This record gives sequence, C-alpha cells and structure tokens, in this order.
Amino acid sequence: MGAKPVNVNLKDLALETLTAPRVAAARILDLRLGMDVIWTLLALVAVVNTIFYSLSITQFEVVSGIATGMNLPLLYLGMLAGSMVLGALVLRWVGQMFGGRASFPDLMVLVIWLQALRAAAQALLLLVMMVSPGLANLAAIGLGLFGLWLLANFLDVAQGWNSLGKSFAVLVITGLGFVFGLSLFMLLIGASAMGV
Repeated sequence: MGAKPVNVNLKDLALETLTAPRVAAARILDLRLGMDVIWTLLALVAVVNTIFYSLSITQFEVVSGIATGMNLPLLYLGMLAGSMVLGALVLRWVGQMFGGRASFPDLMVLVIWLQALRAAAQALLLLVMMVSPGLANLAAIGLGLFGLWLLANFLDVAQGWNSLGKSFAVLVITGLGFVFGLSLFMLLIGASAMGV
C-alpha cells in the first residue's frame, strides 16, 4: 500500500494563505504529509531561498557598488535549513508550555510553506530593487511584518488555541530564546577564539 497522492493547487493555496491564513493552515495540516516529503520540501525550499538570497546580495552589490562580503550561499543554506528545523522544534516546545497540541511535522510543514512564499516574495523584491532599492527595502519590512502575522495565524491553528495573543506571546518568547541562544553561541565562539 503506497502513500496517497497529494493534489494541491499551489496558486490557490498561496492566495488563500494571504487572504485567509487560518483556512490555509488547516488545509495544509489536513494533507498529513510524511516526514520523507517534509524533509524533501525543506531541502527544496532552502535551496530556492538561498538562490534568491544570493541573487539579491549580488544585485545590491552591483547597484550600490559596495562589496558586502555577505554572499555566502552555503552558509546561508545551512543556517536557513537549520533555523527552520530549530524554529519548528522551539515553537512546538514553547507552544506546549501554553497548552498547545501541534506536532513537529505539523509545524515543519507550515514553516516550510511560509518559507516557500518568502521565496516568491524575494523574487518580486528582486524586480522592485531594479527599479527602486529604497522601495524594495520598505516592501521587505512590510512583507516581514505580514509574514509574522501569517506565522501567528498558522501557529494558532496548529496549536489549537483560537488566540492570536498566545501565538504572538510564543513568537516573542521563541524570538528572545533565539537571541539568547545566538548570543551564548557567539560568546562561546569568542571565548574559544581567545583561548579562554
């Protein structure tokens, strides 16, 4: 007995995510994708995001005439893939502290879908950057805030809370945890580099 085929209209799902994120989240969760599919999607979305990231850095360097030294696609790929996995784990863990019921696969598939939409947004921002880099920067900020709102809605559906307040609280706690963890990591690397 093989896995049942999944038939999803990605364009409709993307539009639904933007206009009715709670409905879209429920549809995505109803797919019940296996971990083999989820890991494959993670790799695909991370690679596509990395390509657009690298293109945007290259385009910025050409337009501005400034060599940033930030075009490190393999590093970005590893960090993005790792942050998606770690993010889903931490969102699950912190969510459970608030009485949430989301599983790791549920959160992974939702995070991956939002990253796929982020890749599409990056492609559009590349086009806007050709016309107006300043406008592209403003649009990126707006899209980032909208992305947080989408994530809060997705998290709320996955955790079964029916409370965007809890979702935002979990996002804040998770964000603070990431900042603390990264600071600790950087401190350890710095201490190690100094021979302490």
